[in-house]
Amino acid sequence: PDENVVISIRSSTRDQVTTREWNDLPSELLPSIADRLGIIELLRFRGVCKDWNFASSTASAEIEALPNRDPWFLLYGENNNSQCTLVTESGKQYTITIPEMDGATCLASSQGWLLLYREGLIFFFCPFSRARIDLPVPTKFPPMGISDHVAVFSTPPTSQDCVVCIICRTNKTDDLELYVIHRGATSWTKHKLNSFPNKIECAAYYNGVFYYFDNTDLMVCFSIKDRSISLGKVRYVKSSNERCIPLRFISNVEKEDMKKRLDLELGDVSTCGTTVSCLNADKMVPYENRANAKGGGTRRSKGVWFQPRFHQIDKMLSW
Repeated sequence: PDENVVISIRSSTRDQVTTREWNDLPSELLPSIADRLGIIELLRFRGVCKDWNFASSTASAEIEALPNRDPWFLLYGENNNSQCTLVTESGKQYTITIPEMDGATCLASSQGWLLLYREGLIFFFCPFSRARIDLPVPTKFPPMGISDHVAVFSTPPTSQDCVVCIICRTNKTDDLELYVIHRGATSWTKHKLNSFPNKIECAAYYNGVFYYFDNTDLMVCFSIKDRSISLGKVRYVKSSNERCIPLRFISNVEKEDMKKRLDLELGDVSTCGTTVSCLNADKMVPYENRANAKGGGTRRSKGVWFQPRFHQIDKMLSW
């Protein structure tokens, strides 16, 4: 708002309205206003002045965290710069500059956190607050340019029990490697699965196990407790009385509907999927790797589906 903006405040007395200049609002009122804002409005609120920015230091835009809401989309990596296109659930588009996304590859997306690989570093990143948490770099980690790099993390990186699991294919083989790290650890552990030629398309975490699904009905499972990797087969429940994992794949209709509303041509875009929070069963949005897409003389675009959140952390927080 500019200097001429006047805000009306209705008191407890019926029809009695008082007015105050925007920069003269009571300091105790500002945080409660910030807590009721969505992501875009919160960013604008924080940009008004230093006092409003400070007053919103604990805001998280929880209005965007309601279940059953479709994810937003971030298009990045185009034309060798840090300019990105943000597309909201309603299809509104914004051009934003995020230096951390230039040259990066998103490996995982969950609850508003992105797991990025950039210039040999792996780190968690929130695109709105630009909060960042660095992870130790795995030794002899396969190049990020090859296909089938899919990651999952168990809980937000600020949680003490956060575990990250990255699956990738070794060069020119059908073998898969899993790299796992717990918060507080200084190095990754590696696990190997031989002869799995299928492409990983969806990933999720539930109750101590990481799940990686291919384009058939097979899945790779990694148990945190047992530190073991195994193969399984997806079986769909036929009754609500059956015991099951509360996960489901996004349908082709839902997938095409999301793309249509976003009004984006994603045919040549490598996309990082996510898991969308839902009331009954979280739905998995697939990864779509376009390793063979031709980008001409410019850098090929990348994208990531993500649930909008505004995460703020202590600058001294370490992994």
